Amino acid sequence: MKKTFAILLSLLLALALFAGCAKTGEEGTATDAPKASEAVNPTDEPAGPTQAPVVTDAPTATPDPTATPEPTPEPFKDPYAVEIMDYDEVALHGFSFDTIKYNGQVQTDGQVAGYRLEIEDTVDGKDGSIQVVTMRGWVGYEEEAIEAFGYQIDDGPVVFSDKFFETTEPAVKGAGGEFAQRFSVDIPVGSLTGAQHELRVIVKLESGMYYMEFDANPLMLFYDGPDADAHAVDGNITAAEYSANYTLDASNAVSWTNTEMGDKKVNYYLDIKDGALYVGCVVEGCAAGDMVQLNFNPGARIDATTGLFVSFQLGDALKVLQHNHKTELKDDPNPAGVDITDLVEAAITNTDGVYVFEVKLPETLFKVTDVEKAADFKLGVEKLYFGMFGVLGGGGYTNQSQAPGSSWNCVDLGIHEYYIK
Repeated sequence: MKKTFAILLSLLLALALFAGCAKTGEEGTATDAPKASEAVNPTDEPAGPTQAPVVTDAPTATPDPTATPEPTPEPFKDPYAVEIMDYDEVALHGFSFDTIKYNGQVQTDGQVAGYRLEIEDTVDGKDGSIQVVTMRGWVGYEEEAIEAFGYQIDDGPVVFSDKFFETTEPAVKGAGGEFAQRFSVDIPVGSLTGAQHELRVIVKLESGMYYMEFDANPLMLFYDGPDADAHAVDGNITAAEYSANYTLDASNAVSWTNTEMGDKKVNYYLDIKDGALYVGCVVEGCAAGDMVQLNFNPGARIDATTGLFVSFQLGDALKVLQHNHKTELKDDPNPAGVDITDLVEAAITNTDGVYVFEVKLPETLFKVTDVEKAADFKLGVEKLYFGMFGVLGGGGYTNQSQAPGSSWNCVDLGIHEYYIK
């Protein structure tokens, strides 16, 4: 019996093993023996190249990123510049140009148009005899009252004065409207040299300042002055050498030391020529060691910071100092001053206590290197703003609108009031 049971158990075990192997073969080939690869017949021709797949839509190539162009540098905008608008930007009611005077002497009255034809619109001052040209007339605008009359020579500063108003007759109101005003504007030309200077009457309204364009309105003349003398830095000043002159004396001095200027006087003469600023000074009532000074703001590029001071110390020899900023001429910002005498051309004389000196200051002095973009200043192209100072006889004086106090920056000193170009 036991023998029969063992035989049956062996048969059942064999059947179970057979069923397991069969199931494994059905589920995958992992247990199948790999097939042998078909041998390659070396005499057969090689198969033709496989045909390239047809591209239906080629992918669009991503363009290379375009390099960002360098921004075009904006031209420097002078924050002190005053916009003068053209005559046709405001409604005119009427105008008249009645009278021209030289040195107060009437050249024509009421016949300006004919006189202008005679002189070809150009005042001949080549002999140096004309110091003042007066332009007289009236103008009225449709909707705005006139606040001030002034003048402008070339593209120089606009100068206004209450003295330029004249009594306006009823007939002028009738012709020019309710806002019509008569004017008589005196334009100083004694320091002008060279030809074709433009003399303009400027009218200030609430909406702005306007000039009368030559082709449309006769409130403009040209002026030819004497030829400029060649600059000689020799301590001998002639007015024809310089294009501008200013005075600092008791009549206009403001003190920051609570002192009186008395009989001390400084006449400044300025001219830009041949890439340099020529400075001439006639100094009266002062002594050796006194400082005649100028505060510069080249092109208003150092706005709201301490100005570039230049001091001229009187003595047997003239000493010239640079203050407050590094420049291309001297890399030293010492506020107390750094000696640049050997870097400029200068001469000084002293006759009976009157000092006369001349200095040629190169353009590199006005290229300030410690203020952003200030070294880009172009002498003779941009406006060279300046203020006049002096430490004379122990007192400090300026004729700016603001005397130096706790603030010595360009704005607070008001040095935008004067400039040369």
